[in-house]
Amino acid sequence: MLHALTFDFWGTLYTNPDTSEERLAILDELLTRHRQPRSREELEAAYRRVWDLWRLTWMEERRSLSITEWVDGLLGHLNVRLPVEAKAELGKRLQEIYLDRQKPTPVAGAVEALAALSRRYRLGLISDTGLSPGRILRYVMQRDGILSYFSALTFSDETGMTKPDQGQFLRTLEALGVAPQAAAHIGDLPETDLLGARAVGMKAILFLGVNNREDGIPLADAHFRTYEELIPLLEKLG
Repeated sequence: MLHALTFDFWGTLYTNPDTSEERLAILDELLTRHRQPRSREELEAAYRRVWDLWRLTWMEERRSLSITEWVDGLLGHLNVRLPVEAKAELGKRLQEIYLDRQKPTPVAGAVEALAALSRRYRLGLISDTGLSPGRILRYVMQRDGILSYFSALTFSDETGMTKPDQGQFLRTLEALGVAPQAAAHIGDLPETDLLGARAVGMKAILFLGVNNREDGIPLADAHFRTYEELIPLLEKLG
């Protein structure tokens, strides 16, 4: 019988908006202010390269880039040198892009489903972070009224590791006070969410409503496309 559920953040509970324009504008403004402007093409190329580095680090080293690595990577590709305080400002502004915006938005039906599920299960979150760290994602969840539903929050920038590392799942289950066999993880990526959950003995549930990774269905114990399907699915599975 299931007693706990853990959720992925991006692509499962929240859509992942494209913030490249806003972040490039921040970079452009700061470089111009420090009299080291670069062309739009150069800014875009540097931004892409650091995202490529993030993906490589995420999949091969199973960790998230620190904000220092993000900033140093951007400035290094642009051949720019900034004062320490300017680098700190750049990192802070890149990370806090969601503080004054109504983005990202929850996936349709997720808020209502979490409210109902929190009355029946202990809930946890296991999130691999990019430029938005756990402290910002907590703010987003609080803003949308769902933070209180969760008894455990695990963010890769705070633990130093990413899914599918078993430690991400085991530390969350320990905080929830449940054994892996009594829990299910819900996520959208087969190579991180499903493989990680199965490796520790959890049920693995694939969400298809955002990224539609149907190639992961063979790895999943169950799958669903809308949150209206989730509660009946869990009753059948549990």
